[in-house]
Amino acid sequence: MFMFRVFILFFVCSFFSFSQDMERSIPDSLERARIENLLSRAESFYKTDLDSALFYINEAELDSKRFNSLHLQSKIRWQKSNYLLYKKEYGSIIPTLQPNVDYASEIELQILGRSYLNIGHAYKQEWLPDSALVYYIKALKAFEKTKNNRDISLTYLSLGLTYSKLENNDLAKSFYDKSLEFSTNSKIMEMHKDQLVNQENPISYDQSLEFSKDIAKIAEDRKDYRQLVITYDDIKNDLFRLKRYDEALEYAQKEMVLRKQTKFNSTIPNTLNFMGKIYQLQGKQNLAIEKFNKAIPNATDSLKLTIYNNLKKAYLELGNTTMAIESMEHYISLKDSINNRRTQESIAKITAQYQDEKQKQEIQTLSFQNEAKEERISNQRIMLFSVVLGSILIFLLAFFAYRNYKSKQELQYSQLNFKLLQTQLNPHFLFNALNEIKLNLSHNKTEESSEYLTSYSKLMRLILEGSNEDFVSLNEDVELISKFLHLQQLVNNGNFTYTVNVDEALNLYFTQIPPMLIQPFVENAVLHGVKTRENGKIDIIYKLLNEERVVITITDNGVGIFKSMDTSGKNLHKSLATSIIDKRIKDYSKLFNYKIDIDIQSEENKGTRVTITLPHKLKKT
Repeated sequence: MFMFRVFILFFVCSFFSFSQDMERSIPDSLERARIENLLSRAESFYKTDLDSALFYINEAELDSKRFNSLHLQSKIRWQKSNYLLYKKEYGSIIPTLQPNVDYASEIELQILGRSYLNIGHAYKQEWLPDSALVYYIKALKAFEKTKNNRDISLTYLSLGLTYSKLENNDLAKSFYDKSLEFSTNSKIMEMHKDQLVNQENPISYDQSLEFSKDIAKIAEDRKDYRQLVITYDDIKNDLFRLKRYDEALEYAQKEMVLRKQTKFNSTIPNTLNFMGKIYQLQGKQNLAIEKFNKAIPNATDSLKLTIYNNLKKAYLELGNTTMAIESMEHYISLKDSINNRRTQESIAKITAQYQDEKQKQEIQTLSFQNEAKEERISNQRIMLFSVVLGSILIFLLAFFAYRNYKSKQELQYSQLNFKLLQTQLNPHFLFNALNEIKLNLSHNKTEESSEYLTSYSKLMRLILEGSNEDFVSLNEDVELISKFLHLQQLVNNGNFTYTVNVDEALNLYFTQIPPMLIQPFVENAVLHGVKTRENGKIDIIYKLLNEERVVITITDNGVGIFKSMDTSGKNLHKSLATSIIDKRIKDYSKLFNYKIDIDIQSEENKGTRVTITLPHKLKKT
């Protein structure tokens, strides 16, 4: 009996606890649904009322604070970034979306991809194309995992537009084609067309026509007849511009049939006038007159004026002056009627504006004398303002011209200094390499010397090819360092080993770094690190950090910098070319806004590690 009571008590407590959980979860789920609804309403207002969109986003953000939901918060941040895009506040987008990037592994993949996409848009609008391309590629990888064709299509379109602005037309076309490949919606196709038509170098009528035909095919497959009507209208206009009149008439007829079927009749008179205009150009005046007369009953007044004018020309071509005069009379009568109506509307508007008693008193008391006096005072103010403004503009123009002149002088000096530093660094390395080869030739080692010279010639070719470049590909730098180490290995009788490894995340051909930047540190690792040590080892690693920085580490197990300095401090100084490296770093920062960080860690008899951190720069063309 006691056990039965315990069981009943346990059951009641459990039921009570379950009921409380249910009571809490139902309001929570309703509140979450409310937040999602607020975000949907915000999205619906982006193109019509940005203030309302912001209101609903802020409401959702305020309500979401009572939940510890990363999904809701990440979605709200993305929605806010959409609002900022429409407001053209591009500088605020990146800090808004930074938490989504920080928690990339924890938020929904589609929201992450769209966050990357908006960051890319912000960088593109601020015209930082390298950063824009990095984030577009991140977005693309996310969307490929979600298999969202719409977002994939829009991302490819953004990549195409970026490369188009960089004047890399081949890559731009490739990305446009990819975008179309994933575009299965006629409205998105229309968006593609708008982007291409409104860019700085718009597409031709032939390209526009092909685009419209692709849109029409998708609309037909989806049975989207309203979109098909709009597309037929675009096609007929493109054909008209290309003077392919028979085809234009064919699409106009298709458009007429569809408009009647879909009860989309408001612009049928425009289509009839279009057909009449083509018949007129083809010399088929009777057919033109027939279409014009059909269009008149349902046409707007402005369209009727155009039609009457067209009728007049058609009748004159047929020699029917009576009907031409009648058409002209209709034109004049309608024109007068429109003008009278507009005059009456203007009078009514003016009368309504001045119904207020204060305004009537002002009208009665105004005199021509006061008007003339105020006009004279106004003219004097305008003249004074113009003189002051002109003086300020002249001063500003002179100031900026002088500053521009000084800036150009400083830039030319920095560029000249930069080239001189490059030529100073290369002979420094050439001298050390030739000195080692000479040493081996003096011992009559013909076979070894031939191998040294072969390696040396390949190395020199790489150096000469990169000597006039500000940046070289990662592949070229890896090849140069590998050749250099191979030559040093031969010269030193193979008393050390080396490895050169590149992170798979780095693109060997698109990633760029300054030429001959790490070579002095590698040279120091050989000459003052492992050269005099048994079983010496040098490891070089190129690694990508957070998609934004490239980290290069040069590690040796040599005697260490301080030990080396005790025995050959001057040689170390020359080998590292410290002053040259420092100047190169400063010039790259000044000329290219390219920040280079170098960190050297060394322990006596344990070796040295040099860490070089660079921006992740991608090749533009």
